[in-house]
Amino acid sequence: MSDVDQALPDAASQEGLGGVMTLREHLDELRKRLTIAVLAVIVCSFVVWPFKDWVFQFVQLPLPRGAILQQIAVTETLFTFIKISFIVGIGLASPIVVYQVLAYVAPGLYGHEKRWLYLSIPVIAAAFLAGAAFAWFVVLRFTVGFLAGFAPASISTEFTVDGWVTFVLRILLAVGLAFETPFVIFALAKIGLVSADTLARQRRYAIVAIAIVSAVITPTPDPFTQASVGIPLYALYEVGVVLARVAVPADRPDPDEEPPDEDTPADTQPTTP
Repeated sequence: MSDVDQALPDAASQEGLGGVMTLREHLDELRKRLTIAVLAVIVCSFVVWPFKDWVFQFVQLPLPRGAILQQIAVTETLFTFIKISFIVGIGLASPIVVYQVLAYVAPGLYGHEKRWLYLSIPVIAAAFLAGAAFAWFVVLRFTVGFLAGFAPASISTEFTVDGWVTFVLRILLAVGLAFETPFVIFALAKIGLVSADTLARQRRYAIVAIAIVSAVITPTPDPFTQASVGIPLYALYEVGVVLARVAVPADRPDPDEEPPDEDTPADTQPTTP
């Protein structure tokens, strides 16, 4: 057997592997995606820094009537401005971060599937802005009004600078990111990585996860604030389930379906005389 004949099986096997990646290549790809995501957050944070004073004035708008902000520690305002730049930078960079996640978990995409990923970026960015607006006009207004209503007129309302800014920006960021969830689910379903049936079966676990996330992102332990965040999160999860049903690729089988038994002969296989 010649050297050319020996090389043919190896070449065929390599061609059959197509987009198979080794563990080292997976780790290199992960490092690349993480680096891009971190750099995007850092760059966006530096972009926000010159506008920190404007953002600080903006986050004071939901303050209850007569409430004031006070600085307890000497460096509190400085670190608060750094936190403002970082949190807002995460929000601005979130479409890039989400894209890096989607691009990593789906390395072997077809051309039309990659187009869905690219088209999802502006939609995800618009969803984040819609979520931040919902948090601003609905969640914050009702939450702050409800909590401030418990204080009698004889008690002056004072908040620390760091506590108030963290409260506002955390809710804006969390709800903004939550509004991206349905479109991320849609993109994953479109490329065949998740299915609506799987999401529906995991609904009970999603409710537990949403309750935990709501408790973590809300700085107050009261159930009203947690419910004001948790209920929209669950509603968005259900929207994602609906979008996953709409986005099922017509040319792909349901990932939850079991493949046919290879030992079972196909009925449509032609017979030779």
